[in-house]
Amino acid sequence: MSTLGKALKVIEPHPRKHFKDKAIAVGLALMVWVAVNAEETGLEIFGPVPVVLENLSPDLAIAADYRQTISITARGSQRDLANLTAGRLSPRIDLSGAVAGGNVFRIVSERLNVPSGVQIERIDPAEIVIVLEDWLEKYVSISPVTSGEPAAGYEVAGKSTDPEMTWISGPRSAVDALERVETATVDVRGRDQSFSQMVALVPGNALIELGAEREVEIRVDILEQPETREFEAVPVEVINARYQVAINPDKLAVFLLGPPSLLEQIDVDTLRLVIDAAELAPQAEDYHLAPAIDFGQEGLGDLIELVNTFPQREINVRVFNQPVRR
Repeated sequence: MSTLGKALKVIEPHPRKHFKDKAIAVGLALMVWVAVNAEETGLEIFGPVPVVLENLSPDLAIAADYRQTISITARGSQRDLANLTAGRLSPRIDLSGAVAGGNVFRIVSERLNVPSGVQIERIDPAEIVIVLEDWLEKYVSISPVTSGEPAAGYEVAGKSTDPEMTWISGPRSAVDALERVETATVDVRGRDQSFSQMVALVPGNALIELGAEREVEIRVDILEQPETREFEAVPVEVINARYQVAINPDKLAVFLLGPPSLLEQIDVDTLRLVIDAAELAPQAEDYHLAPAIDFGQEGLGDLIELVNTFPQREINVRVFNQPVRR
């Protein structure tokens, strides 16, 4: 009898008894063993796996870019590996003990959420450096940004936002360096009218956080491109005189700069040049004064500019020692 037969004889003195039942049991056990061991193990690389930061002190802020994702190589059965996801593998870095400056955190496999049958072969990178600075906030101006050109004959005459200022916060070095926050770019191509719209704020630095205001209203004033136009023989008048006054010349040609449509609205019958003599006292020599423009019409003074007068810019004003007759 063979050695195997002798061993079986010792284990089971009557091997032929209940042979059929025993054969079935052995067969089932063999099938289970094959099913369990037939699934081969393998390697799989997971990435990008996001890194999760926790418990950052409110007095500190992240001051530099850092590796926000890693890759993880794991070994295990196909079934176990198929149940893993990048999110499940995310390492959690506790910043509660971090200080200003560079902080090095090592990522270890024991702290990753993996099944017992999975082995971590590689973590790349295995260390994450987080640079922190004191947290700072301040109030800065908002700068409206546009692009493109308005319709032919028009120009952007002004840009503004409501509100004009906003709060920002972040690491001290980044906040100190930022003097203004820009808006998202607004396209003005082909426009021939002023308009307003809501736009997002763009701090321009990923380390900077905005306050409650993430959007503002931008106002873009679009007006006709100004042109210069001459008005001849505009009379010069003296106002608020306390003494007798003589002027020379009493008429000048006037050059005005403004939108063509507004220049067309000027009434030449009410247009005049004005010398305010309220503060002029009698003296032997002439005063030499540049007159102001008076349109005699509402709403033109803010949009039309007096460029020059011809043949001279200043008026000769003689004030006599004789009170004005009332």
